[in-house]
Amino acid sequence: MDHDPDISLVRRFKEGDEKAFDHIVRRYQDRLYHVALRMVSDHDDAIDITQDAFIKAYKGLRRFREDSSLYTWLYRIVVNLSINHQRIHRLRRFVSFKDVKSSLLSTKDSPDEITEGADLGRAVDEAIESLPEKQKAVFILRYYQGLSHREISEVLGSSIGTVKANYFHALKKLRKRLKEFR
Repeated sequence: MDHDPDISLVRRFKEGDEKAFDHIVRRYQDRLYHVALRMVSDHDDAIDITQDAFIKAYKGLRRFREDSSLYTWLYRIVVNLSINHQRIHRLRRFVSFKDVKSSLLSTKDSPDEITEGADLGRAVDEAIESLPEKQKAVFILRYYQGLSHREISEVLGSSIGTVKANYFHALKKLRKRLKEFR
């Protein structure tokens, strides 16, 4: 772990180097924002959650024990803040898949194919949004962020078995909701 650049930054911060935290923010702000965005489906809320996560990280970094990676610790903060946000704001919103929709519109497909693609995008948005909070978190972290089951278990503070079960159930529900597009 001594060669880990994140741990080096944490140690520098603990020794009073405030600029080390700036490096941490620059390294992770985009990734954390995208996790929050996938979780809460709103750009402004995702920015607020990301900012809150860094405030929380700044306040708690001196107590960071280095028994998990900084990356995992920051993700855990963002996911927990996102879940709390969802509990407070129960209004369902659609996840924005600009990358999927823009790629659908940039192809040379016929208008019918573009419309079908947009329908699929909306259906995927709705299906992911309908998942229970833990399943949604596991699915987003696994599918969109590419985290391993072990990393997700660290982020969510769950066992690997629970993470695998949540991912399995999320996939099963998504397949069922999207069966007409197969």
